[in-house]
Amino acid sequence: MKYKNIFKKEMKSNIIVFGRVNNMILTVAMLKERYKNYSNPLDKIKRDCDRGVLFRLNRGVYEDNRNVDPVFLAGSLLSPSYISFDYALSYYGLIPERVEAITSASLKVTKSKTFNNIFGRFEFADIPIQAFSEGTTLISNDEYTVRIATKEKAICDSLSKWRIVHSIKELKILLFEDKRIEKSELLTCDYDELIRLAKLYKKTNLDLFIKFIKKEYFYE
Repeated sequence: MKYKNIFKKEMKSNIIVFGRVNNMILTVAMLKERYKNYSNPLDKIKRDCDRGVLFRLNRGVYEDNRNVDPVFLAGSLLSPSYISFDYALSYYGLIPERVEAITSASLKVTKSKTFNNIFGRFEFADIPIQAFSEGTTLISNDEYTVRIATKEKAICDSLSKWRIVHSIKELKILLFEDKRIEKSELLTCDYDELIRLAKLYKKTNLDLFIKFIKKEYFYE
């Protein structure tokens, strides 16, 4: 699958986000059209930012709703991407901690990226291209939509980025002691889906994870 086509469905979801009528994420081009009757639309954008009418997310991208849940803004900071890693693990109750940063999986990013703005901290890390478009779903509220890893995909994404282990014993320490994965929640995962997704990464941790769940399926 070619990179330019791999996130075709996800780009459609961005249209949902950018196509809202009231509160919305706005590009400079959209704002120039909104302010086309002003002599200098760029000055108007700056004034609205100074007044707290617009909020800058990243270069060329703005939001006009200060009260939006930050999770719905992550996909507009770096595309293609979807919510995953610690934020998704917390969202599904797989780890007990509340996660402050919005963590996302990205594609073809040579090193991890972090964005800080008025809405919070947004972190992006790359995963293998062959795994990227698998195992995601949409979450929405009345006005916003964002793509997020499924429970099974969030586990696999995370294992692909955590420190490398070399045995099932080390893997169990990593999962249940170091990362404090809730075993009871892990038991609710789809066994076949975990196996299917883990095979996509070609990573030592995921290969061990396959052996672990095939051998024990989380039971001692």
